[in-house]
Amino acid sequence: MNSKFQLTVAALALAFIFPMLSEARMPEPPAVPLPLKGTEPHNPNVAGYYLQELVKRKLMTPEEADRTKTYLIFRHARRMQDLKEVSGMSREQRRAYMKHKRELRGNPLVEYANYCGFSYKRAEELMNLMHDSNKGTKYYNQMKEKNAH
Repeated sequence: MNSKFQLTVAALALAFIFPMLSEARMPEPPAVPLPLKGTEPHNPNVAGYYLQELVKRKLMTPEEADRTKTYLIFRHARRMQDLKEVSGMSREQRRAYMKHKRELRGNPLVEYANYCGFSYKRAEELMNLMHDSNKGTKYYNQMKEKNAH
């Protein structure tokens, strides 16, 4: 088989697979209005639709959804402030700045659990559901590993 053809096929396969891996999240709920379709789930304008879908499926309580929505509003506002602070910086400066911010904030699961008043285990479950992945488990294990040292 032609090596150029093989490289093209491999590149197309990776281009198809990697975006799906990096964008792991629960499927967009049917209730999301047409003008908001495709909006990032952490955006407060659509987060409620995702949370209500979890409540409807009895995977999250209404109180958990309310607390999570409040947290997502806080996170979104903080993200917008971060983006404002890095405007005008070079790509390398932005990356260094955001890395430093993440280090200061620590484990996202711990922040989510503490902000919402959830146990770490419940925050892990909810984060896994919202991301349709094991993202919560990853952060939970990082927390346990850090606390073991």
